[in-house]
Amino acid sequence: MPAAAQDDDAFFLGDIVITGTKRDEKLKDIPGSVSVVTSEQMEDRGITDGASAAAGIPGASLYSYGDRTNSFITMRGVGPILMPLSPDDSSVLTFVDGAPLMLEQSASSYLDLEQIEVLKGPQSTLFGRNTSGGAINLVPALPSDTYGGSLTAEMGPDGLYRTEAVANVPIVPGILSSRLALRFSGIDGYVANTAGPELGGEDVVTGRASLLYTPSDETSVLFTYSAENADVTPAYYVPQFGNDDPLDATQSFSTDDSRSRQAMLKITHDFERLSFTSQTSYNSYKTSNSYQGDHRLFSAITGLAESAFEDRDDNFMDWDKDQTRLTQELRFSSLPGDRIGWVAGAVFYRDDYEMANDTHIAAYGATQAGYSTYRQVTTGAALFGDVSVPLSDRLTASGGLRLTREEKDFDGTFDARGYDSVYSGMLSSFSESDESTYEFWTGKAALNYEWSPDFSTYASVSRGYKSGGYGFYNTYMAYGIPRSSYKPTETLSYEIGTRASLLGGRLDLSGAAFFIDMNDEQVMLYNYDLTTSNANLDAESRGVELNAGWRLSDQWRLDTGAAYTRTKITEVPADAATNNPGLAAGNRLPNTPEWSMTFNLGYDAPASALGWTGPRAPDRIHAQIGYSYLGTRYFDAANAGKLDPVNLVSARVGFDWGNTQVYIFGRNLLDEKYLTVRQPYGTAAGTSTPAYGVTQDRGRVLGVGMTVTF
Repeated sequence: MPAAAQDDDAFFLGDIVITGTKRDEKLKDIPGSVSVVTSEQMEDRGITDGASAAAGIPGASLYSYGDRTNSFITMRGVGPILMPLSPDDSSVLTFVDGAPLMLEQSASSYLDLEQIEVLKGPQSTLFGRNTSGGAINLVPALPSDTYGGSLTAEMGPDGLYRTEAVANVPIVPGILSSRLALRFSGIDGYVANTAGPELGGEDVVTGRASLLYTPSDETSVLFTYSAENADVTPAYYVPQFGNDDPLDATQSFSTDDSRSRQAMLKITHDFERLSFTSQTSYNSYKTSNSYQGDHRLFSAITGLAESAFEDRDDNFMDWDKDQTRLTQELRFSSLPGDRIGWVAGAVFYRDDYEMANDTHIAAYGATQAGYSTYRQVTTGAALFGDVSVPLSDRLTASGGLRLTREEKDFDGTFDARGYDSVYSGMLSSFSESDESTYEFWTGKAALNYEWSPDFSTYASVSRGYKSGGYGFYNTYMAYGIPRSSYKPTETLSYEIGTRASLLGGRLDLSGAAFFIDMNDEQVMLYNYDLTTSNANLDAESRGVELNAGWRLSDQWRLDTGAAYTRTKITEVPADAATNNPGLAAGNRLPNTPEWSMTFNLGYDAPASALGWTGPRAPDRIHAQIGYSYLGTRYFDAANAGKLDPVNLVSARVGFDWGNTQVYIFGRNLLDEKYLTVRQPYGTAAGTSTPAYGVTQDRGRVLGVGMTVTF
């Protein structure tokens, strides 16, 4: 949207309030690593979903298989290894106003937000299980008592389009307000496919409707309903041989269609000495994936003719997934400005995950044939509390504790669908079930010392936890072998950091050094014959992060950040090393570059400052150039090879005429066609040439747009 002239310190520490700590706190008072992206910065940087957001967070990376439902984020080296084992195998979750999304919604749309809060390190005390790497809290714009809104339209080459409308409508002035945001967006594919549609295209519809009822100054009731439909033609496993460029795809079909719905009711009442909040959220997420193994890739690794893989009945993988999550949280907290800040509460949750998998790849035998189902129901309850107490005028101690009990019920079935007459030793059907209970605690302790109102340091230790469970896949069900549960993961993180506001608030600096000890981290073992199994291993991660925001002048602003992360697998069970060739102690964790950085330079000034005057001259000019770097990283825990570094350059220039802004933009201006996945498949038949299935991200994107505010 067109922006008015902004105060010099509009984005700086003293003004930024964080809501992700379950109570309003100023960023400068939080003893941990927190980054904030404002709505203006989101617009300038083209952040519209989880994928584009992760590209701008040093120390974080999005692991993407070219679709939405198999994308997830790691932070500081903590995250699923290779792929999530189950719906609970998450280390970094996304929340909307504190309400959790599914792991598979990590790349979903970001729509009409006030700000993005990125909290690094274990957040299990307040956000609960499976946030041992961090949390991303999306803060939506709330309905207000003022009429207003905006209309946006974008278009560009390769079928690029985006239309977006936001409307804020008071219904009963001062008492009831509404807000509606709706977006349609899409783009054509970018990977040539000689056997089917071009890969990489997508069409997405997303929206949010909110009602805010404020019968008094002390009470508010917020109801929000959000939805997203995403239809994607994912770029799954295109062939690559050795270090040659990836080849064109040969896949008859590739689909990834998802439907998500979220409803949230948040009731808040301020008493004389404390505040009460009840937050109820319900999330439904359904996906349908279909994929045909690449004809050329499978031909090369089996020695069979490509024609052997062209028939859908002999080469397909279909998944249908249905997830629901119900969360009820009740909490009490201190009031803003209280000397002692605290929050205490209880939460109940129930997750129900169902998956049906119909697969048959003729070349791989019984482990890749038949129909299977998987269902895991997780119910849990937790008590939590967090408090910050000033020990002196400068020293503040804080601590938190969460006690959780979680139960998991699992069952799975297998139906050979007639393949038992083809493959020796294969059962016609098989079923399995099990249940587990986990009781655990998570917590944190920290000290924050304020050397001056503009300079502070902190030290913290925190404990994260991922419960054990039952893996998605059991490739040995065809032989009547039940899957075993994998163990819980315990994470202990140590961090020291500092924040400073210098030059009269025009320069903000923050930095942190951390060490993370991961005990029994969960890992999916993978072999070249497409069989999988689950295991646990020990690992560690250490690193340093630096961030700076500098208002260079009234017109120029620089935001930059850098992260160094060094990971190491410290212990691997003998059976895991046997089942996953190359997996060994001393290896690096995958999907974690040692170096990552971002650089964003922005300009905002009246057009007259550039000598542009006259009746047709714009009122203001906005310009932004951004750069992000993702260093080399291993693509699997066996360290079979590295992915090349990624250099992404983006830019945006906008011109304001009253309430209208016209802009041009470009993303990945260097047209880097970089790999996000490079899965080894052994060697091409009869040769020593390594064969890989790779996923390649999109190259250059250009476009023009216009926004009208009212």
